[in-house]
Amino acid sequence: MTSAGDLAAERPRVFASLGARFLANMLDLVVITIPSLIISRLLANAPGRAGDAVVTALVSFYFIVSYTGAGDGYSIGKFVLGIRVVDALGQPLSVSAAAVRWFMSIGIALPLAFLAIGFERGLPLQTGPAFAICVPILCVVVVDSYFVVANRISHQSLHDLAAGSFVVRREHTGAVPETGSFGPTHFAWMAFLCVLIALWFMRVYPWSRVIGQRSMELMKARAVALATRKASKLILAPGFAVQGTDTVWVVSAMATIHAKPMTEHEAEELRKSLACTLARAAPLTFRAAELDLMVTFDPGSRPTGPASVYLADLELTPAACTGK
Repeated sequence: MTSAGDLAAERPRVFASLGARFLANMLDLVVITIPSLIISRLLANAPGRAGDAVVTALVSFYFIVSYTGAGDGYSIGKFVLGIRVVDALGQPLSVSAAAVRWFMSIGIALPLAFLAIGFERGLPLQTGPAFAICVPILCVVVVDSYFVVANRISHQSLHDLAAGSFVVRREHTGAVPETGSFGPTHFAWMAFLCVLIALWFMRVYPWSRVIGQRSMELMKARAVALATRKASKLILAPGFAVQGTDTVWVVSAMATIHAKPMTEHEAEELRKSLACTLARAAPLTFRAAELDLMVTFDPGSRPTGPASVYLADLELTPAACTGK
C-alpha cells in the first residue's frame, strides 16, 4: 500500500504541477484564439452562426485528438511545458474519454464566461434567473477549484475525474500511482461553500423577498383574470432592472383573449380591461411598475400582425381603470 509520504515524494516526477497546467492552458488558448479569429472573420457573412459552429468544431477536434493516441496525450501547450494527459494505465485517452474530458471542461468554462461577460457589461438579472443560473455555475466552479487544490498530489479536476484522466510529466511511463480518495469532510466543505455562494447572492439581490411577495400576488391576479374570462391563457412574471441606484419594476404578461375585435379601438379596450383587472388584483406588484403585455386574439380578428402584440406602459390608476 502506497503511503501518503511516498505519494508526496513521487509527485515531482509523476504529476504535473498546477503552474505547469496553468501555463499550458494559456499557451493553448493563444494557439486556438488566432486561427479562431481568422475563421470567424472569413465566415462573418455566412448564414446563421456558421462561423461559430466551424470554430467550435475545430477547437473541439484539436483538444480531443490531442489527448488520444493520435496526439499521444499532448496539446501544443502541454508539449511545450513537458506534460501530457493519460489514463490510469499511463496511456493516451480513448476517443470517448477525451471527448468527455473536453466537453466537461466546456460545460464549466462557457457558462462562467457568459456570466462574467454579463456582469462586466452591467446586464441586470432578475432574482429568479440569478439564482437559477449564477449560483449553480459558481458552485460548480468552486467545487472544481476545490478538487484541484485538495487533490494536492494529482491535482485532478472535475473533467479529469469524469474522464478518468491524469496530467503527468513527460518522463513518467507506466501506470499512474494511486492517489487516495476524498472523505466525507471534503464533501461537507464543498456543500458549505455552495451554501455561502447562495447566501451571498441573497445579499447581492436584496429584492428576492419582494419578488416572492409579488409572485404570490400575481398568482392570485392570474386566477381572477381567468375566472372572470378576461383571458383564456395567461402567463405572468415579475421582474426588475437596476438603473444606477433606482430599481425599475416590470411585470411581463402573455395572454390569449377569446374575442374577435374588429377595430384597433376594440382591441385596445380589451387589452386595457385585462391590464386593469390584473392591477386591481395585484396592487403591490403594479405600484409604479411598467407592464409589458403581449396579447393575441382569436383567428379572424381585424387587428393582426404587429397590432396583436402590445407593449404597454400604462398609468394603471383607479381613475384610469374606472369601468374596466
